[in-house]
Amino acid sequence: MAKIVFKTDKRDQLFLLPPELGEMIPKNNLVRVVDQVIDQIDITSLTRTYKGGGTSSYHPRMLLKVLVYGYISGTYTTRKIEKALRENIYFMWLSGMSQIDHVTIHNFRFQRMKQIVDDIFTSVVLTLIEGGYIKMMNINIDGTKIEANANRYSYVWKKNVERHKKSVEDKIRGLLKEIDQLQEEEDNEYGDGNLEEVSGKITSDQIKKTVDEINKRLQKKGGNTSIKQKVKKIEKEHLPRLKEYEDQEEKLNGRNSYSKTDPDATFFRMKEDHIGNSQLKPGYNVQIGTENQFIVGYGIYQKAADTSLLNPLLDKMYQGLNRLPKNLITDAGYGSEENYENIKKKRIGNFVKYNNFDYEKTGKYKNEKYRSEHFHYDKKTDQYVCPDGRRLAYIRTRKLTTDNGYKTTRKIYECLDCSGCSHKEQCCKSCHNRRIEISHKLNRYKETARKNLESEEGIRLRAQRVVDVESVFGQIKWNKRFRRFLTKGLENVNTEWGLISIAHNIAKLARLFLGEEHSLLNKLYFKPVYLII
Repeated sequence: MAKIVFKTDKRDQLFLLPPELGEMIPKNNLVRVVDQVIDQIDITSLTRTYKGGGTSSYHPRMLLKVLVYGYISGTYTTRKIEKALRENIYFMWLSGMSQIDHVTIHNFRFQRMKQIVDDIFTSVVLTLIEGGYIKMMNINIDGTKIEANANRYSYVWKKNVERHKKSVEDKIRGLLKEIDQLQEEEDNEYGDGNLEEVSGKITSDQIKKTVDEINKRLQKKGGNTSIKQKVKKIEKEHLPRLKEYEDQEEKLNGRNSYSKTDPDATFFRMKEDHIGNSQLKPGYNVQIGTENQFIVGYGIYQKAADTSLLNPLLDKMYQGLNRLPKNLITDAGYGSEENYENIKKKRIGNFVKYNNFDYEKTGKYKNEKYRSEHFHYDKKTDQYVCPDGRRLAYIRTRKLTTDNGYKTTRKIYECLDCSGCSHKEQCCKSCHNRRIEISHKLNRYKETARKNLESEEGIRLRAQRVVDVESVFGQIKWNKRFRRFLTKGLENVNTEWGLISIAHNIAKLARLFLGEEHSLLNKLYFKPVYLII
């Protein structure tokens, strides 16, 4: 039998010279791309966050490299990054063997990076534009809901707040009325006259002022025990509750809900379980614009509907990059009159779907003859004609204002007489004559969008949109398992997503060259891009 020979254990072998970590890292490794790209972006806005003086600080460029590589590798928490800096050769190489504690990493991420993460992201995008990887030609827009770092059962609902607040207000009004009646019976014994009547909307400050006035009168001349009890009930029971509901309304800030453990988070329906059932969770609406699967812009919002978020996202992109895309491609969640008009003003190609675009191609839609879209418009008489030949005359115009302050109108048309129509049950939801609301401006915008979307270019861009923007969300949420924010508050969440976006773009850049024989260092040379702030 042949002798079995095993390799010897060299753990205790001495080196003549200390090893260089860089020699242990392959030339075409992702960590070198992180090092290369971040070395070339401008971080002036980051260095300005340091005041100087005192002990020396870790270099912000090195800390940025460590953070970005952590997000690329799925190492999101500061304690795991601290551990990696002791154990992972890639982190050790990026940090120059610096042993950075998790508190320093946390302070860098959520104190310094919070101030300028949008600027750093913009600098990375401008670098990619300079290198020809982003051309700002066809930008795809989409959104996703990501769970907040908040308790799922910590909800506060707008309707409940309004209901409870109204109940407290009514009780306060009732008690004040009783107090006033008692004072009248005692011939204004406790003051120079009756209390001012509390009507309409009341505030805690207003009630506090009224209670203080009553207490002054009672202290001055004594008072009825019943009055004192009622005043005490207002002061100790109802007034704190009213103040609490006012604080809740302020936190809601126009939203329908928020979380007690993260007041900036809103409750959304999210399809997160394995069979696609929707669940109500606190979260944020993340909007991104992509091209060639690079993220060119992002925004974190507290509203559920995507419709009102397109213009803020475009404005943020323009503010950072000082340029707009040639064409904009979205799904049906963004097709509104406000968005179409804004796209037209910005001279962007309109490939934005409206809500019924896909449904219009189905047989079911074509068979629904009594939809308002199927009514013929007689421009000369400004009337609509239903499939049964009956005319709908103009009645009035209704004015509307969107959440973003956009003002528009809807013209209302009503059938002169629906009686005797054999299709009335199919056509009318009520027992009255058929009534429809029309925006002629929106219909014109829809027609333009329809022509663009059904053109040869539109069909290509629609197919590409699914591959482009959906792949980015899939990469982040499923491959990198980033499905829940680690921090609380809108600003901190924006910092997290900014780092995720920077990391995604650099990782995408690295994937373009994996498997190539030549060195990344030669291929990845860009001109430095300086962001003026």
